[in-house]
Amino acid sequence: MALARTWSVGLAGVQGAMVEVEVDLAAGVPTVALVGLPDAVVRQSVDRVRAAVVNTGHEFPLRRVTIGLSPAAMPKQGSGFDLALAVAVLAAAKVLPAGRVRDLVLLG
Repeated sequence: MALARTWSVGLAGVQGAMVEVEVDLAAGVPTVALVGLPDAVVRQSVDRVRAAVVNTGHEFPLRRVTIGLSPAAMPKQGSGFDLALAVAVLAAAKVLPAGRVRDLVLLG
């Protein structure tokens, strides 16, 4: 099992709120589960992140990928989480050092 975390920012009304992005890679049927009240655009980020990872010359993990966005009660909107998701996936896959990205706040 591999786990990686990074941070992004979501909007809570007109104020920014820190959002923890956590990616867990586990054994099982290759699938991606995105949890933490993502809207349709955030759910589509899985496809954008997969394409970005592959286009950088790396493989998207062929494992069970669980992506958690916390706090779970705050709705997440837009494509601004894509960079944080991609970096967390690469860190969980050990392409990037997980310890180096744990405290980064990524917007993109």
